[in-house]
Parts: sequence; structure tokens; C-alpha cells
Amino acid sequence: MTAQIDGYQETAAFSTEITPAMRYRSAATLADDPAGLTCSVTVGMRWAAAQGRAGRLVGYPSFELAATSVKDGRHDALLVAGAYPEIRSFFFDPRLRAVEAFVSTLPDMVLAAPEEHAALHRFDTVHYHPATRVLFEAGVESRTDDAVQAMSNSAACRGALENPRIAAAITNRTCADHYGLEIIEVLSAGTPMSFVVFERRNQQ
Repeated sequence: MTAQIDGYQETAAFSTEITPAMRYRSAATLADDPAGLTCSVTVGMRWAAAQGRAGRLVGYPSFELAATSVKDGRHDALLVAGAYPEIRSFFFDPRLRAVEAFVSTLPDMVLAAPEEHAALHRFDTVHYHPATRVLFEAGVESRTDDAVQAMSNSAACRGALENPRIAAAITNRTCADHYGLEIIEVLSAGTPMSFVVFERRNQQ
């Protein structure tokens, strides 16, 4: 079994205006697609608008790049999923401080494939984000000989579409629908997850 990580750019991939006069001028999170298809964006939009937290949400291809954008003053807050393995680094970063935590429901996590492969039980390759590895191990690993780690759920979908072999992706329902993948199985329905908000230290 092999694993690899896709490359990524250093500029924002997603940005949307929400509403003015919020607590934060803008907040940064994870998104590597102009359509903003990550779970962090889905939750971030809910948090920013419904809870009156941020006037703009911007997504970067990694949480580290999003954090840099906050530390250098481009944005006021950083939103990180609690399941992100390296979240601990933000707690101990002297330029950031955690100011809020909350639980929000994720979109369904699904196994999906291009329509021509959706009826198959086995796949040559399954693309997945490392945060969903437990889903891969629990119900999908036995259905493939090869696994490819992707930087995001969006990248997992693109990997399945671009793979010349018979491929599938573990991704969220939002991504699967956007990329036209057919949902084979719901692996985790509406799972609650914690999210942590960080600010730049000494922020006015």
C-alpha cells in the first residue's frame, strides 16, 4: 500500500463575504478549492454568519498557511478543526492564543466514485484525507490494494476523477456532489466535531 501527499499553493483558494459589523473582520481556515468545499468552510460559514463572528471567511490550502495569514495580520481569527492532528502546534505558538471552542455537525462523510465505477465493490485506488483514515481502515481498506492520501476532501475527489485506474474517494457529501461523484456509502452521518478559534496575540 502506498501513500502520498498532494502539493499545494500558498495563496488563498476560497473567499466569501458574509456580513459586515461582526466580531472579526475576517477569519481564515482550510480550503484548497475556489468553491470552498471543506468541512471547515461549511462549519465556518455557519459559525461566522449564524453566531455573528466574522464578516469574511477565507480558505487556505493548509491550516498552517491559514495560521500564517492570521499571524501576519491579513486576517483576525483562525478556525481549526479539533480533529486536525497538528492543532497542538497552534496552542503553543507564541503568536496565537485560543479564545473559543465549539461543536458543530459535519457534512456526511461518504465513499464516492465516478459513475462508471460506483457499482463496483473493489477499487484499484482509494483517495482520502488523513483525518478520515479511521473511516478508511474501518470499512474501505479491504476493498482496495492502494491508498493515496490527499491534502483535502476536494483533492481526494479530484484524485479519484483523474486516476486512470478504477478509483474512489472518501470525502464529504458537499465535495462529492460538487465533483459529480456518485455516493456509494455513507461512512459517517452528520458527525459532531469540535472547532477551535485562535486570535493573534496582542490583537486590538
